Amino acid sequence: MSKKGESNKRARGSADDAAETAVVDDSNPPLTMPQIQTRIRQLLARLPTKEETAALTPDDLPGLEAWCRTVRGILRNYNLTLNFVAVANYQWEPDRPGHTGQSLGALRNQISLSTAQTNIASNHIGRVLTPTLDRQLMKKRTVQLENGDKEEIYVYENVVNDPEMLQLNREQLCSEAIYKRQLLVSTMEQMCQCMDDYQKAEAGAAGGDGQRFSMAY
Repeated sequence: MSKKGESNKRARGSADDAAETAVVDDSNPPLTMPQIQTRIRQLLARLPTKEETAALTPDDLPGLEAWCRTVRGILRNYNLTLNFVAVANYQWEPDRPGHTGQSLGALRNQISLSTAQTNIASNHIGRVLTPTLDRQLMKKRTVQLENGDKEEIYVYENVVNDPEMLQLNREQLCSEAIYKRQLLVSTMEQMCQCMDDYQKAEAGAAGGDGQRFSMAY
């Protein structure tokens, strides 16, 4: 390897080392695969506990909606974090080793599966927090103006389109909450494991040089 090549590799390694030690939190997005895994584990730790989830009931609407808002926020951050996988693993197509296709495909499929699994919970939460509304006329009154004219005032309100369906969605979510929480836990943990497997496969195939991984999806 030329001196220039060695210098570029050392510089890239220094940049990667700095990225690995960077803080990852709500204000600092992940830049590398390990950081993405760290971020996922942070979000996983924010999920409501199994005991809190088991205590959900349609009779405690504030508690149910608070649980839904918490989980919805976590899932939004989780799906946003997954988008950084492509950023962290970008590599120019001609420079990508031929062996990367299989592990790349496995990671890509796992990301798609993970998104589909989390959507099972997020879609149900959406039906509870944002039911279909109709705009209905609730009140009409006539006001006599000083000049003798009359002005009609209409009062409209947004009302739930199907209250019975909303109540059914609430009851169903409460009865399935433990299962859906566990689905999210397992999905996020499995995603971290898949990233571990991907990095190990790439590093091994590249002879231990895992400084950069390829990703395209």
